[in-house]
Amino acid sequence: MAEDYRPSSLFNVDRPGNEELCALMADALAHDTAASLQLIATVTPLLLAFFEGQQQAGRIEHESVGDLVREAFITLHRRRAEYDSHTPFRAWLIEMARCTLLEHLHSLQEKDIASPASAPNRRQVLQAI
Repeated sequence: MAEDYRPSSLFNVDRPGNEELCALMADALAHDTAASLQLIATVTPLLLAFFEGQQQAGRIEHESVGDLVREAFITLHRRRAEYDSHTPFRAWLIEMARCTLLEHLHSLQEKDIASPASAPNRRQVLQAI
């Protein structure tokens, strides 16, 4: 687990507070391009830390981290109008990341169920009984 540790994670980043993140989100919602870019730059390390933590816990593969960060941004974009400025931004962001993770895990389960290679054949089932 220690070999996957990224020393440049959030420990070395000047973490913005919820007020700053809420202000960036409000400006981004008002179609401020600079604020949108700043929000992306600020949120990316938070999403990376969330998904890297899931990878270190063994819930996802390392190769999935980048794709999940992109999917989380797509989810944020789709659901941005739902953001309530009275809700702490970090909590809302982590909820979006969690939803992305759950969708990913659900799609993996569906692939396993649909794959004939993963399904036991009749002989294996009878031997197990």
